This record gives sequence, C-alpha cells and structure tokens, in this order.
Amino acid sequence: MNYLPIFQVSLLLGTIIRKIPLPIDSCSGSLKPNLPISNAANALMPRMSNVVLDLRQLGQVGNHFLEVLLKMKHNGAIDKTRAGFTALCNRLLCSNDPRLCKLTESWMEQLMERTGAKGQTVDNLLRRSAGIPAAFIALFLSEPEGAPKKLLPLALRWLIDVAKSSLLGSSDVKSTTVDSCKFSLTNSEHELDCINHFESKVLENSKNRDEGVVPTVHAFNVLRTAFDDTNLATDTSGFAAEALIVSIRSFSSPYWEIRNSACLAYSALVRRMMGFLNVQKRESAKHALTGLEFFHRYPSLHPFIYDELKIATELLRGATSGNSESNLAKVVHPSLCPILILLSRLKPSTVAIESGDDLDPFLFMPFIRSCSTQSNLRVRILASRALTGLVSNEKLSTVLLNIASELPCLDNHTSASPTSYVKLDLIDEAHQASYNSIHGMLLQLSSLLDANCRNLADFAKKGKIIGDLIQVLRKRSWIASPQQCPCPMLNASFLSVLDHMLSIARKGHLSENFYVICDLLLELSAECLDIKDCYGLSYFDPTIAELRKQAAISYFSCVLQASEEETEEAIRMPQTFLSPGLDMLKEAKRKNVCAGLQDRLLHSLSDSSYEVRLATLKWLLKLIKSRNFSNEVNHQFSSEIRIVQQWTKSNLQPTMMKLLDSEKYHRCTHYILRIIFGWNLLQFQVLSNKVSVDTSFVGNLDHVSVTWFWDKLMSLYESTRHAKTQEALICCMAICVKQYGILLTSHVLTYTEKETSRSSELHDLDRFSDLYGRIAFYVNLIKEHSSPSEPVDIRKAAAESIVASGLLELAELAGTCVSTHDIPSEIASTYSRSKDPVSMYAHQVLEVWFTCIKLLEDEDDEIRQKLAVDVQKCFSSGTSKHDCDSAGVPTQVEKVIELSFAHLSSTLGHWIYYFEYLLQWVRNAANYVVSKGDLVRRVFDKEIDNHHEEKLLLCQLCCYHTEKLPVSRSCFDKPSRAEFRNYLYRWRREFCNQLMSFAKDHMEILREADWIGGVGNHKDAFLPLYANLLGFYALTNCIFNLEIDDGTRLLFDVIELGRTINPFLKNPLICNLYFLVVKSHEKMFGATSDQLICPPIDGLLWDGFDPYFLLR
Repeated sequence: MNYLPIFQVSLLLGTIIRKIPLPIDSCSGSLKPNLPISNAANALMPRMSNVVLDLRQLGQVGNHFLEVLLKMKHNGAIDKTRAGFTALCNRLLCSNDPRLCKLTESWMEQLMERTGAKGQTVDNLLRRSAGIPAAFIALFLSEPEGAPKKLLPLALRWLIDVAKSSLLGSSDVKSTTVDSCKFSLTNSEHELDCINHFESKVLENSKNRDEGVVPTVHAFNVLRTAFDDTNLATDTSGFAAEALIVSIRSFSSPYWEIRNSACLAYSALVRRMMGFLNVQKRESAKHALTGLEFFHRYPSLHPFIYDELKIATELLRGATSGNSESNLAKVVHPSLCPILILLSRLKPSTVAIESGDDLDPFLFMPFIRSCSTQSNLRVRILASRALTGLVSNEKLSTVLLNIASELPCLDNHTSASPTSYVKLDLIDEAHQASYNSIHGMLLQLSSLLDANCRNLADFAKKGKIIGDLIQVLRKRSWIASPQQCPCPMLNASFLSVLDHMLSIARKGHLSENFYVICDLLLELSAECLDIKDCYGLSYFDPTIAELRKQAAISYFSCVLQASEEETEEAIRMPQTFLSPGLDMLKEAKRKNVCAGLQDRLLHSLSDSSYEVRLATLKWLLKLIKSRNFSNEVNHQFSSEIRIVQQWTKSNLQPTMMKLLDSEKYHRCTHYILRIIFGWNLLQFQVLSNKVSVDTSFVGNLDHVSVTWFWDKLMSLYESTRHAKTQEALICCMAICVKQYGILLTSHVLTYTEKETSRSSELHDLDRFSDLYGRIAFYVNLIKEHSSPSEPVDIRKAAAESIVASGLLELAELAGTCVSTHDIPSEIASTYSRSKDPVSMYAHQVLEVWFTCIKLLEDEDDEIRQKLAVDVQKCFSSGTSKHDCDSAGVPTQVEKVIELSFAHLSSTLGHWIYYFEYLLQWVRNAANYVVSKGDLVRRVFDKEIDNHHEEKLLLCQLCCYHTEKLPVSRSCFDKPSRAEFRNYLYRWRREFCNQLMSFAKDHMEILREADWIGGVGNHKDAFLPLYANLLGFYALTNCIFNLEIDDGTRLLFDVIELGRTINPFLKNPLICNLYFLVVKSHEKMFGATSDQLICPPIDGLLWDGFDPYFLLR
C-alpha cells in the first residue's frame, strides 16, 4: 500500500474540517448510549442548507481516521493522520453542540475496546503498538485549553488499570523445555520425527500469550507516548507516580514484551519527573529535584520504594549467606535497578529535614548501604550513585565518617610487612569484610565526595570534613597498596577517593590537611605505578591496567595540581594563603618530590601500558595549554613547574618525535600530535617577543629538519584513518607552514630588494621550489577540508590550522612586494604558469584568506565565532583594529567578513590578481546549473551543504570593492591602459553572456509552469540573475572610470540584455538594478531610457536604490 496518498488525504480532511461550518442543532439532544453512530446521526441530523458535512459524514471521517491509525504501520502516515484526527476532534469539542462532543467520546470508547480486545496475539503488537498511541494522543491534544479535561483522565485511569491487571492476574508461566523430550545422537527416523514434532509445537505456540498480555503492552506504549508529550505535561503529572509504580512492578513480568514496554514507559516517566540527564556531569540538566522535594511531590512513591528495597535487600542477604552459585536473576530483584536509577537522579538536599518526617529519603539509607555487599558490580555502582540524593548536607559529615570507619584497618605490625598479603576475613573477628563490600564502600565515598561535599558552599565545613576524613583513611591506606591488598579494583578506588579529596581541598584555603592528602596520594600512586608483576598473573588483567592508569592520573595531578574537573585549556592552581609555618612544612615534606619527577615523566611516557601513556599525555597536554605554564612561575609549586619547564625547553620536541615514530595506538598518537602542536604554537608566540635559542621547537630547526618533520606528517596523513588523528595532523602541518612562511618571507624580501638583477637570481627559485610546493599543497588541503560537506570537526581543525599557519598575517607584506603595473593579456593562464616567487607567494596568501572567509560563513556557530575572534588579530591597520577591538568586545561575524575584505583591499588593492580573485568569486557564486525539472523543490532533492552561507552578501562585497580598488583607477601608461580596458571588456561580456544564458534556460521552464510574481522571485533564479547583473554593473562603472574610444558595443550589450531579462523584471530588486545600469549608460552616452529598457511596471522603481543594500 502506498502511504503517500493516505497521509495526503488525512491532511486534506483535517484542513477541510478546520474551515467548513459545522452542523448546529437548536434542540440539544444526545446520542443514545447503545445506538450505532450511523443510526444516531440519521436520527439527529439537522436539516440545514448551508451545512457542508452533516453529522453522519463527520462520523465517517472520524471512523476513517481511526481505521487508518489502527491498521497502518508507516510512521509518516500515522503522524499525518494523527494531525488530521486532532483537528477533527478539536473542532468537535469546541462546538457547543453536545451531539458533536459525543462523537469524540464514542471514538474514545471504540479505541479502548480495540486496545483491550481479547484474543490478540503478538502480530497485533506491531512496533510500539503502531498507531494506537497516536490515536489516544490525538484525542488528548484535541481537548480545548483552559477547559476541564475529560477524555485524558478517563483514558489514563483506564490504561493504568489495564497495566495493573497483568500484575494482579498473572499466573505461572507454563513452558515447554527440551528436557521433557529425551533425544539420543542416533539417526533413527523416530528421533527425527520427535524433533520435528517438538519444533512445530514450539512454533505453533510462539505467538500465543496469556489473556491480557498484548493489551498491557498497548497500555504501556500509550502511557509512554502520553508522558513524553510536552504539551500534556501538566495534565499527566497527577498520574505519574502511579504509572511509575506499575511500570517498575512490571519489570517482574515473565513476558519480555511487557518488560520491554514497561522499560520504555519507565524511561519516559523518569524524564518527565526528573528532567533529562547530563551524562558528563551525572545530573539532570533541568527539573532536577532534591529527595525531599521529590517525595513531597509524589508521596505515594516513598512507601512503595521502601517496601521494594526491603524485599530486594533481604533477597541480597539471603543470596550472600546462602549458595554462592545461585542464579543472578534470583539474587537481583527486578525492581532494584530501576529504583536505584531513580534515586541516583535526585540532588542532595541543602536544607535540614525535620525529624520524624515519614517522607525523609534518608530512611532508605540502610537498604542502599547493604547493596554494597552485592557481587554484581553494576549494582554496587548504582547504589553508590543513589546514595548521593539521600544524604543532606547536615548529615554528610556523619555518613562519610561512618562509611570510612567501616573500612578494615590493619595493625601496625601487619602493615609493616609490605610483602605480606592480607586475608580480609581474618582482619577482625567481630567485623568481617569482603572485597565486594570494601569496593562498595569506596564507591560510596567517591560519590558522596564528588556530588555532595564538592558542592558545599561552606568552605570551613568542607575543610573540616576533609580533615576528619583523611585522619580515618590514613589508617586504612593499605587498601591502595598492591603489596598488602592484591586487588587492583580496590587499589584504584582508594586512589580515586584521595583524588577527589585533593581536588576539593585545592579549591579552598590550603592547610596542613592538603599536604597530608597530597603526600599520601603521591606515595601510594608511585607504588602502584612501580609494581607491575606483584599479582603474579600470566595473563592480561584489565583491572591492573586501569589501576596503573588511575595511579598515573593521581601522581601527576598531585605533583602539579592538574585537576580532572578542569578542561584541557586550563589547569587551576590552588589558592596560596600560606602561613610561614605551613610554607616551611610544605618545603620539608616535598623536598624529595622534584628529584624523581623527570624520571617518572619519562618512564610514564614510554610505559608498556598504553593506558599509562595515554593518561600521561593527557596531563601533559593540559599542562602545556594552561595559562600558568607559559608565565613566570610564581606559586607554591614553582620548583616542580620549573623542572618541567626546563625539561620541555630542550627535550619535549625530541621526545614527542621519538614517541611519534614508535607509537602504535591511535589515541596516543592523537595526543602526541596535539602536544607538538600546542607546544610549538606556544613557542611561536614567545618567539614574537623574545628569541630563545635553547628551546627546541620547529621555529629553531633548519630547513632540512622541518622538511623531515613535514614528510613524517604526510606519511601519517596518508596512512591514518582515524578522524581525531587527521584533525591533529592538519593542525601540525600549520606549524611547518609557519616556519616555511618565515623562510619564504626572507626569500621574497631578498628577491624584491634585487630588482636590477632578477634574472640572475632566478636560480634561487630552484632551491625553494619544494618550499612553494609544500605551501601550495597545504593551502589546497585546507581548501578541501573547509568544504561544507566535510565533517564539522574537520572544518574546525582547518580553521584552527589556518590561524596557526600565520599565512593570514602575511597579506600586508605580500602587498608591499607585488608589482603594480604588470597587466598580462591573459591573466588566468599567466599566473598559473608564473615563476615569479613574489606572485606565487601572494597567490597562496590570497587563497588562504578567501578560504578563511568561507569558513567565517560556516553553519557551525563555534567555528564562526572562534575564527572571527582570531581573524580580528590579523588586522594590522589602525582603522580596522580600532573597529574590532573597541571596548574589548568581539565584533559580529558579518562585520568581520566586511573588515576582511577591507583589509585585503587596503593591502592588495593595487594588485591586478586580487581584482581577478574578486571577479572569479562573483562568477562562481552566480554560476548556476539549471535543473531539467520545474522550479518546485522536490521532497528528496539534495539540500545545500551550508544553510548559513550568504552568497549574495559576498557577491555584493566583491563587487563593491571591485569598484573601489585602486587598480581600477591606476594611471597606467597608454598601452597598459588599453590592455586593462580590454580585460574589463572581456569580463563584462562574460557576465553578460552568463546572465543571458541563464535567463534563456529559465524561459523554457517558465512556459511549462508559471511562478507567482514571475520567475525572478524564485530563490534559485534570483541569486544568479542579481549576482551576474551586479557584476555587469560594477565592471561597467570601472570601464567608465577609464577613457572610452567607442561605446557602441557597450550600448549593444545593454539593449540585448534588456530584451533577454525582460520577463524577470517583475522582481523589484532586479528591475531597480537594471535601471541603474541603464541610467549609467544614459549619463555616459546620452542615450534615452526608451532605447535601452522596456517600460517598467508601476511601483517597482525606487528612489535612491542601493545595489549593495546588504552592506548598509
């Protein structure tokens, strides 16, 4: 069945219903409850002559909508039919005729009857119940706003009751198993017949379900759709708690169809009640509630969750004390995970909770704590996250200390033996602890520290909590020691807890506790990094790799205070409010740290585990990008920073190059390239202020070394297939091009200074030919990756690379070097074959600038805005810079585009090739391939890649600057002036021919299909017409600035052009622009308007029309 006619008919019927008058009966009546719609309609049908659709026909339209919604599978047809059905029901419910309102009620009854029909099989489910939820939503949305709802509460109550019925009437599932039939491995016919009979029996009953299963699935699918609809959020909020209870209980259903639909409904309910989850921060983006607010808003959920958690934890305790080989499904209660997920979405309460409050979420604490003993890792993780919303700020200190105190503590004599293993069951006879329980408690400490303690507003209270907690955890530090606790997960979890504590302590006033945490974390993380084979495993253990990764993160974060919460652009240093005593204490405790820092960094960068290498590279990249690293060190950890700075100056670049050769893991390669890019970019910025010969970076390398690095990047670019690595390679190429630009600039300056002996210096070009080739390759590569069809991250890397290459800043220098008076006869072929190094140099600069301007119109906001800020720094002229940097506020992107053209025109406006570039841009934007079909956009036509691009704005900018360029008014000698005039004639004729060709092609289409207001008003026809005509107008003005021998052919072009585009002059912009062309020729040659233009339409000509209206 073709769905296109179906949804078109549905939309048509909905539109008709909105417009036509409805039947009105002066005598109020009602439909009999058991009378069919058709008979009731005949009995009560009004006899009115102005009625388009009577009551019976309206009933037939509604029945048609219901039939389509209950039978169709296609989402598009269902969606459009729902829109039509909503329009019909809304129009009927807004009527004051009770007979029309009864129609919607009868349709609701039919829908309920169909949803709860008996004898339904799996075939009736379709996907998400197909159009059944859409039919219910249409009836819900059709009820008038501001009036009491009748259909929605009735239907939601019925749907929840249907979903409950499967729980109340569920019976044991009778399943047939293969064990009931005993098969042997012989090939007897009897056994084969038995197998075939069994399989046919299973297939025959595979679609049958107990009564009520399929209606329950339908009910959950409708509930999911209803709670997902934002327009129904207020009306459905009163049923959310009850629906959530039913959905959670349905997780215990023996039928996967019910469990699946209940899970979908549960997800929709959590989103509606708690808001969307921010995955990065593990919190709701909006609508987030504290536990106290949530349970006072939905009080019925508190006793339900309490009872479910009590049953689930009793089951866990039974499984722990009983057989360890019990089935996981019998150990983890089906309601446990959804309840833990729900509780994990709650925020910690900031206000004190009254004692004796029956809705206090802290009452769930014993049950959540007991989940830490579960052997299932996911349950322990969910339990730790659920704990954060239950603990208020006033109880946080007590809970943290209680959890930490429950961790097993070793005696002094036991902890003194670093090589002894500890059997946890023998630590304390009164309190036994397993690895699972210790891990669960550590996870709970991490969650409470990260979510609750970190967000405390009282710094004094926060510092006291951290101080008390570290005193307890110091006695239990054996958990992080691989020698004493041979469990990598416990070691890593303990390090993570200390890492959170150090991060929290860093943001406040430094105290002795800060250094206690720092020293303990430093010692433990170093031990975890050094020990590789203490576990004695002959196979790869991923938990050991994760431990060493966490140890690397903790070690370097501890030494140089690199916070995980900070982005890669900055590393926050702790506030320095140290008393002299604490300062001396810090120096005494950390005097041995600096000695092994450099060795630790080198060993971690070359570690055999890529997890350690990756963690170290990430930290090093953060450090290089931090603001404090490039400045003079003036903080409490100046010794460590000074060591790293001294090492990076002479060793970072060679070390990264060696790692780049040996690294096989693509993520590490990506970070190595990012470090190389960030380091060299930083040094080039420093180089602009002072020259550092001792620093090892690309700027201090000779031509051979830079070429070797370039070839290495090219080899990686050709072989890599990972997008992130390609982006980093594109950025690193800019570093080489930056140095190539410096070498190229010196060569160009030397070349221009020896004007008298240029012929003798041409051999120098061979020495730098590879230099030009590499820069040209880079520019073409950037143009390719700046295309709107490329992924956004690639385009972002291209924009970043353009700024880093420094080519944008060379425009002013190129303008001082290029020749002013060379007017070649064939410009297009001359500059492509030119061997003049100055021209080649300037061409690459122009290519990069125009590529940058294209990226300034990228559809991604971040690319446009960041690139606009960076481009403003390249404007060296006083006027432009003042306009950009006034009051320190970034200029709008559109203004930056205009300033870019103004900057290029001021520096290269005397160069004929820049004039050529502007005209080519207008020609390319105005060049349009006419479609063979009509001008109506088809459904599946290819969309443009960049919807943000304003081609008309760029065309007006190019033509505007073409008229204003100094080259158009240059005082050439007489032969050069004549040659330049002929050059302008050729370009003007090209625009004229392109415009007439386009107009003739569209005239053929115009005969087949007329366009409202003329074909010139079509968006695909307007841009080529206006852009070509604008280029024609700008070149005409340029020609008029020169001496003209004969204006006959100029007038002939205007007359011929007017005849061709006459049908398009209904567009006022095209008409006014052409009228300006005519006026300019009339002023120049004295011709009358009647000779050049057809009579204009009244009202289309405007006084003071500006052809560059987008620039004003």
